[in-house]
Amino acid sequence: MFAKEREEKIKKEIYRKGTVYVKELAKTFNVSAPTIRSDLDRITADSDDFERTHGGVIYKRKKEESKDKIVMYNIRASINKKEKEEIAQVALSLVNERDTLLLDSSSTCFEFASLLADPSYKNKNTILTNGLSTAMILKQNPNLTVIIFGGIVRTDSNTIHDEFQDPILDRFNIDKYFFSASGLSIESGFSEFNIEEVKTKKENLRRAKLKIALIDHTKFNQDSSSTFGSLDCADILISDSGLDKAIQNKYSSLIPLRTYGNR
Repeated sequence: MFAKEREEKIKKEIYRKGTVYVKELAKTFNVSAPTIRSDLDRITADSDDFERTHGGVIYKRKKEESKDKIVMYNIRASINKKEKEEIAQVALSLVNERDTLLLDSSSTCFEFASLLADPSYKNKNTILTNGLSTAMILKQNPNLTVIIFGGIVRTDSNTIHDEFQDPILDRFNIDKYFFSASGLSIESGFSEFNIEEVKTKKENLRRAKLKIALIDHTKFNQDSSSTFGSLDCADILISDSGLDKAIQNKYSSLIPLRTYGNR
């Protein structure tokens, strides 16, 4: 394939996905990472539609659309708090002594972390997270070994973004990955408005032995900007007691589903 033809195909991928990454493109087109980086440099130099990042390219319009929909973390944490607390209770029942856990930076995982941080929780666990608030509350429990990723912290965000390809996760065997999403549908799977988190969540799903999705009932049958995993990428789906019975039956036929009060 000629370079120009490859670049046109890459541009189509950027418009379609909103963001692309060097590693994935190199694999798709069966060329080296330096070749893809050169392609991306030319593409971004020739068009104002695209923004070059450390690991790939972002379609600016989708980035702006995503920014409009990302609610400040402290506001988001207060939304559907009761539902998140219910989900956290179910999630806690799945943790065993000596498990190594990976928690995303979502407000739902923060509620889960609050239970793990309680003095009554006696299990000894190693917990990795890219959530600032999550790590801060977990460290209150001396039974937990808490490891936080290095990277860049964005304004109005709880998330540390790994822009430096930190190999810390290579050193651990992740027993269980607990994650949330901005939206979930049967057709599009798990999706996020924040396209910077999509890459991280894709990688985390690949690494963990057991993947557990924490999704409150308001996020079902909703699609966000970018998909990071199909429905079957999760081993267990947890929701709250407010999930509509018809929706519950539909999803439970496709994936193991646990709801608060009906575990």
